[in-house]
Amino acid sequence: MHKLIALLLILSAASHGLAADAHIAVVTDANLLANERFWPYQVAQGDSVGVLIRVETGGVARIDFGRDGLRDVPVDQTDLLERANRIRSGELEKAAPNFALALGPRLADSAGDALRALPFENTSGRPGFVCVFADPAAESFPALAASLAPLRERHGVMTILFPQGEHSDAKLRDRLRELGWQVPFVFDHLSEPYTRTLLPTGTRPPAVILQTNEGRVLLESAWRPDLVPELTLALDRAFGATPAASAGADRK
Repeated sequence: MHKLIALLLILSAASHGLAADAHIAVVTDANLLANERFWPYQVAQGDSVGVLIRVETGGVARIDFGRDGLRDVPVDQTDLLERANRIRSGELEKAAPNFALALGPRLADSAGDALRALPFENTSGRPGFVCVFADPAAESFPALAASLAPLRERHGVMTILFPQGEHSDAKLRDRLRELGWQVPFVFDHLSEPYTRTLLPTGTRPPAVILQTNEGRVLLESAWRPDLVPELTLALDRAFGATPAASAGADRK
């Protein structure tokens, strides 16, 4: 925990003003989705402060209030816009993109020679993430892994597995290596709560969400084999022209 706090302090100091741009127009309800880089990591509703999961269409913010639960709250009932504009002006610091900051320190590296945490720098600069919610023990899992494998690192976008069911992290690493799908995965004891937080109400695993590094959802669907062309198109449209695309191609 102390190492994580130290890392976040270093990131904060190094990235002071990273998101700030006072020349951009004031962030409002109308342009909040288009200005996701100004989304604050924390948001308050009255006296309750929670972690912003994402802003959704229709002016709704999904916020995790910890022991007080997950809520979908109208933006105008929070201080989200106020905090976003403080980030825009440079008054409030933002250490890293929201989703990368939340999940980066909680990922295991299945590609290493031994089980280890994925270094945070491997996550922090990604433009987006393909989040896969599936049970590695399911009969259908090898086919799912094979279908999604060609999209790994496409335009620098990272694939992350949120394992469903109970699995030791060491065995899960071995399973992914056995299938040749060596993607990072959320540590098993954290996967279930993050699954509840991220999946829309009514969507059950296996499922896939394509999102930006701030958490804005670009595509969400229950898993089906014919989803891959649609997902590929969404990746190309959203990230094909980004500077990170070239970096991602170099890492393949």
